[in-house]
Amino acid sequence: MHFGLNMVPVRLGELTDAAQRAEALGFESLWVGEHILTPVAVAPKYPGATGKPPFSPDSRFTEPFATLAHLGAVTSRVRLGTGIAILPLHAPLALARSIATVDVLSGGRVSVGVGVGWMREEFDAVGQDFTTRGRRMDEMLAVLDTLFTEERPSFAGEFYTLPEMGFQPKPLQRPRPPMLVGGSSEVALRRAARAGDGWYGGQQPPEEVVAIIEKLQRYREEYERADRPFEITVLTAWGKGYDADLVAGYEKAGVHRMVATPWSSSREALAGIEAFARTAGLASEGAR
Repeated sequence: MHFGLNMVPVRLGELTDAAQRAEALGFESLWVGEHILTPVAVAPKYPGATGKPPFSPDSRFTEPFATLAHLGAVTSRVRLGTGIAILPLHAPLALARSIATVDVLSGGRVSVGVGVGWMREEFDAVGQDFTTRGRRMDEMLAVLDTLFTEERPSFAGEFYTLPEMGFQPKPLQRPRPPMLVGGSSEVALRRAARAGDGWYGGQQPPEEVVAIIEKLQRYREEYERADRPFEITVLTAWGKGYDADLVAGYEKAGVHRMVATPWSSSREALAGIEAFARTAGLASEGAR
């Protein structure tokens, strides 16, 4: 089992210290999520929504690829991931530039967790159609593949058209950085199986993850992709420290990576990182 850290709630003044300490202690990866809007209220039509956002309107979300570039500059080994980037909020060409830039500058350490997003207010704020976000994401994944793998890429689709062009630099990771598709709906799982290099889950318990992985395997066989590498990542709840039983459950289910936030308050992040590494027995010179 690999262990990653959710870096979103780390104080910005401690981001460098937290990243370097995490690497020294043996964490495998650092993850940055994305929200471009932190509303005071959201429309109560989402499943289970009450009109209150799941985070404070004063929550601090940095731009994920700029943050990953910084984390890459102050570390040398850990993987750097988006957990997750909301693909349909972006223009695909600019997004491809960001992914390739961070991958090159970090020495090929980027993993790209992607999702369609759920908050209509974000889409309205940037003038993107909320209702077509799934179809646009499918097409964006194809655009990214084209830009990353073809010498003179061009693209003509329903939503995006790109003329023949040069696109350099390509990512160091070939054919592309791993794309981990988030979401647990049937559409999202099929998208992960059809177009992804892995699945980026939420806080589903191990027994639910077992069923999800079984579906993913069936779909990958259906799409004739079962022989390709495919990694499973899950999140754990904020404030959740190392839990041996939970780790064992996820390992049995077939999870490859757990992304933790082992502190309840940002001021406790460094101590939480230390405590998690100590309890997990992560092997490194920094842990000794």
